[in-house]
Amino acid sequence: MILIADSGSTKTSWLLISGSEILQEISTSGYNPYYYKDNGLTELIEIELLPQLKSNKIEKIHFYGSGCSSDINCTMVKSALWQLFPNSAVEINHDLTGAAVALLKNKEGIACILGTGSNSCYWDGEKVADNVPSVGYLLGDEGSGTYIGMKILKGILEGKAPHLITNSFYNNYKLNFEKVLTNIYGSSEPNRFFASISKFASEHLDNSWVTNAVKQAFNDFIENQIKMYPNYQDYEICFTGSIAYYFKDLLLEACKENGLKTGLIIKNPIEGLYTFHSQQI
Repeated sequence: MILIADSGSTKTSWLLISGSEILQEISTSGYNPYYYKDNGLTELIEIELLPQLKSNKIEKIHFYGSGCSSDINCTMVKSALWQLFPNSAVEINHDLTGAAVALLKNKEGIACILGTGSNSCYWDGEKVADNVPSVGYLLGDEGSGTYIGMKILKGILEGKAPHLITNSFYNNYKLNFEKVLTNIYGSSEPNRFFASISKFASEHLDNSWVTNAVKQAFNDFIENQIKMYPNYQDYEICFTGSIAYYFKDLLLEACKENGLKTGLIIKNPIEGLYTFHSQQI
């Protein structure tokens, strides 16, 4: 049996497969190693994943994860999984590799992730051949749920958002100005709070101020990520992630206005990863 994982900062999708048969689908928290210390990652996976698994007789684990871009972080995730599955071969890859495989397979192109965070890469058909560095939500993550949430929230707190949007936000979240600041500066993971506001944005797309904020977030992603690749106009640009999926129309508008050729837009790369790994057996 093979266990496949696609892990973002908020959510991890797991598939347990045997040959071409899907035995189980599981959803847990996101396991970005940047947010965990010591044995915290091992303990969380043990609590969330193991009780749900129908079998622990796993021969191989393919883990594609946000934050798995350095040897240190990959080793941290691999160590956590080895402690829980000592008889399994464990392979750790960056979530960009997973996205590219799911979106482009053996085709050349640019693969993008727009979820809680954002990232992109140039895929040469076999590997990630170029990557504009993703510097996280404090310095970048343009186009992500976190980035959209921060733009919406900043406008609300600074009094730049329409009164209708401001009042709706405070009523919806049962917060006021002071409590919002507590949620931001008193939390160890404020990015999750920011990202949750993207759902609020999706429910208010009939408001032009919200629509413009979301579209500007996508334009910022295009300027700071896609346009940094040489000859980006020649390649098919594909997207995966909840933000790309649920804001698809605005994303396509932004891409068209910037002269981009778009390809697949999917919510989650796990289906493409299943197809790839089931064919490798």
